[in-house]
Amino acid sequence: MTDCSLPRVWIIGSSLIARLQAHLGAFGVDQKLRLDCQITWAGRGGRRWEHLMPLLRSKRADIRDDPDVMVIHLGGNSIGTFGNTRISLMRRMKADIREIDLLFPKTKLMFSDILPRWNWRGRTATTGYGHERTRRRLNGAMFGFLSDMDRGSGGGSFAIARDCVREGRGESFKPAAAVTHMLHGDACMHTLNGLHRC
Repeated sequence: MTDCSLPRVWIIGSSLIARLQAHLGAFGVDQKLRLDCQITWAGRGGRRWEHLMPLLRSKRADIRDDPDVMVIHLGGNSIGTFGNTRISLMRRMKADIREIDLLFPKTKLMFSDILPRWNWRGRTATTGYGHERTRRRLNGAMFGFLSDMDRGSGGGSFAIARDCVREGRGESFKPAAAVTHMLHGDACMHTLNGLHRC
């Protein structure tokens, strides 16, 4: 990073991230979300957690400098899919976070809580209670895991955006409200603080 350059932020996710970027473009809204940084958007509908590492390995091969911050908003599309039990998905997520730390050693990593849904792949929020329980347990496990990794690294390398929206309210399911709230929350602002090189 050159002197006076802005922090570089990657936002990686599924349809929520893709829809937010499209929403910003359609209405001419600042795609930096009024944050003092450079944002690279990588959202794609249907993206699952299993697609994350192939994407990041490809990016690692194509770039020389690490991003300053990487925000990952994935996991919801993997819940309930064939072969993904809560335990197996949790193990994969933890293993991938460890690999990301090795691939991008200079990057501050932020994991966004998996958001609640009205519909889990054809099931309503009521009949999909098992999926909702898995979501909550995954979020709790990742919070503890990343907190431990952050302490082990000396602090400041990992963060988690928790409670970025209030569950059970309409805005929980609006992509612009959810992600913008997350990026302007305490965790993200603390992560971005001090990254300027001017």
